[in-house]
Amino acid sequence: MSNKNWLLVISLGVIWGSSFLFVEILLNNINPWMIVFLRVSIASIILISFCIYKNVNLNLKLSDYYNISVMSLLNNVIPFLLIVYGQKTTTGGLASIINSSTAFFSIILASILISDEKLNFSRIIGVIIGILGVIITIGYDNLIEFNEEGIGPYYILLATISYSFAGIWAKVKMKNISSLLSATGMTSISAILLFPIVMIYHQEQFYLIDQMVLKNAILYALSCSVFAYLIYFKILETTGAGNLLICTIIVPASALILNYIVLGEQIISKEIFGIIIISIGLIILDGRILNYLKVKA
Repeated sequence: MSNKNWLLVISLGVIWGSSFLFVEILLNNINPWMIVFLRVSIASIILISFCIYKNVNLNLKLSDYYNISVMSLLNNVIPFLLIVYGQKTTTGGLASIINSSTAFFSIILASILISDEKLNFSRIIGVIIGILGVIITIGYDNLIEFNEEGIGPYYILLATISYSFAGIWAKVKMKNISSLLSATGMTSISAILLFPIVMIYHQEQFYLIDQMVLKNAILYALSCSVFAYLIYFKILETTGAGNLLICTIIVPASALILNYIVLGEQIISKEIFGIIIISIGLIILDGRILNYLKVKA
């Protein structure tokens, strides 16, 4: 990759990592439903404005609206809510590490649901190592001793499964929809779906939005949804999907560092060990380093 593409990949990893920091900060003032609603609604306004500025044709077929609506649930509403609820009882750093297991669940589900996505030996090894890294990070005792205080990691794991289904849905159903329209449609429909729930059940949360909350919410939406989507699709266009796995490795490391610098969250040894194990699993899944070593041998 060129230096420019490396910068894009690293930037996306850091931006995705910062999302866990923004959630930690916003949870001090507003609840998960309002956090997610603000994220998608602000992002949708910005993206729609951008589409209008670029004279993008916003006309879609009815089937496209259906596909984007399903994608909105699987890739935005469900995982965003699960992650934010998960962070109520776990740190942003731990949440980011567990979230990086999305790739492993995606491989497993794709092998079951998509005929041309077969599990080979290296993928099986990569998935096993990656899941082992998640177990180490969460802690075996915490996994088997289910309780309300330790429920956060389970919410994050459910979010990764939702992301995995979203990836499969996108591959099968969203191939003919442009990346910008996909991003705009997903955030807009997510906001529409959440609006009545927020108005009926969480209306009091609007009174808690002060200048600082609004500023953080705008930064959260602008960086983690708008900029992240644009960089994400730019990487797909220029360097291919394989390099997004590098972002997955960068995300938890950046989240841990950002939360340590801004919030003073301590980085514990099992989190570092978990990142290393998960990263090894992702590298094996990616396959390029192993292929390079085979050629050298």
